[in-house]
Amino acid sequence: MDDPNSEEGAHPLSGVMQFWDDVVGDAEATAEEYREAGWDVVELHPGDVTPVPAMLDTEPSAEYGLNVLVPGEEFDTVEDVVETAEFDSYDAYRAERGGTVFLVVAMLAEDSGRAVVVPMYYRTKEAAPMLERAADADEMRVIVRPLSDDKRVVFEQRDPNPLFPEGGA
Repeated sequence: MDDPNSEEGAHPLSGVMQFWDDVVGDAEATAEEYREAGWDVVELHPGDVTPVPAMLDTEPSAEYGLNVLVPGEEFDTVEDVVETAEFDSYDAYRAERGGTVFLVVAMLAEDSGRAVVVPMYYRTKEAAPMLERAADADEMRVIVRPLSDDKRVVFEQRDPNPLFPEGGA
């Protein structure tokens, strides 16, 4: 029998919302661990995360990666931080439930001791085009944007394998 939560068009968190709450808690704990280790940390709290391109996209997109919608104040903070720091590595923590990949990603600017921590999710089936592009480029992107959708901060993750579902893209 098919899982009703896996229907196309259903929200990726359908049926796994409690697990998402745990992932957000894990992101907060991860941010605190970095702070205790002396890092200057920005925590993001996504309102939505969308794979780009997705299976549901009807028009081609030159952009690819996880599009992360954050509150305007958080976006402004991230925008300020990336102007003064070079983010050159990342740590990722991954789990999967019900066909959805959950991530806690810490983008790191090691020279300046800054980190941006963000919890994310994507439904594997919907993210197939994004995952294929990331695998081909050997790079994933996290695209952070405000609700106004007029600006972007893009973080690039070399060696995207930790962000892929178990077993790869």
